[in-house]
Amino acid sequence: MNLKTFLLSVTICVLLGPSTFAQENIKAFTEPYRSIEIAAPETGTIARLSVEEGDQIKAGTVLANLNEEVLAASLAVAKEATASKGPLNSATADFQMQQERHQKIQGLFNRRHASQTEVDRAKAQLEMAAAKVESVEDDLRVKTLEMRRIEAQLEQRRVRSPIDGLVTEIFKEEGEFVSPNDPRVMTVVQLNLLRVIFSVPQNETSRLKVNQSVPVLIEGKELNGIVKFISPTADAQSGTCRVKIQIDNSELTLSSGQACYLKGFASKRSRRRVAQTSTSLSTSKPPGK
Repeated sequence: MNLKTFLLSVTICVLLGPSTFAQENIKAFTEPYRSIEIAAPETGTIARLSVEEGDQIKAGTVLANLNEEVLAASLAVAKEATASKGPLNSATADFQMQQERHQKIQGLFNRRHASQTEVDRAKAQLEMAAAKVESVEDDLRVKTLEMRRIEAQLEQRRVRSPIDGLVTEIFKEEGEFVSPNDPRVMTVVQLNLLRVIFSVPQNETSRLKVNQSVPVLIEGKELNGIVKFISPTADAQSGTCRVKIQIDNSELTLSSGQACYLKGFASKRSRRRVAQTSTSLSTSKPPGK
């Protein structure tokens, strides 16, 4: 590097000031990896809220319950009907008796002490008893399915979290009605992972690949981010592409909304400013000449 180039570089840094570092890296802000407005699958009145704003929850946690008294009573009836074994025991006993009677008459017929008509009548009664057992078993299966249907309906009255996360906002209180026009109950965000969406100049996206590890800076600390998505289209006005980067936050040391810089990728604005300053300095004449 000759003296002229060196002095030019120093002059550029002085003119750009201490913000040069931030401008030489694309800036964005951290976001929750997922933010879900959880809705009730059915309409009804909120009977119970099981969480408060700020609670950490696990996937599958019941967050709220809609009123379910009628379904709970129906489920109790269905369980009793399913557990009732009296009709099946009675039909089974009758079948066994008709089976023994048929065997005896068949034996008498073999020894020529019973007629064919008596054998046929005993066989018909045996088949009717077998059909009665099958009918009772069918009824029990239908009642079991009915019980499962009611259990599924009860589950629809319970609002569960689909993710591990944090409750950030509750829209409904106990006693409020959840309508089809406004089914939202609360918002849950996932913070053990963070997401940052950078606007990268289109000509620089070729340096990035999905699942590639890239350095990012948050509050002066360098972390590793993982490229999860590179938009195949560019914004017509800015000439930039959206790039989604995932940052591990399993220790929950980072928060949503922090400034984040994609290291080594200057924005178009920053490059234009440096280029303009360089051109201006290189073409300017020294004082007195």
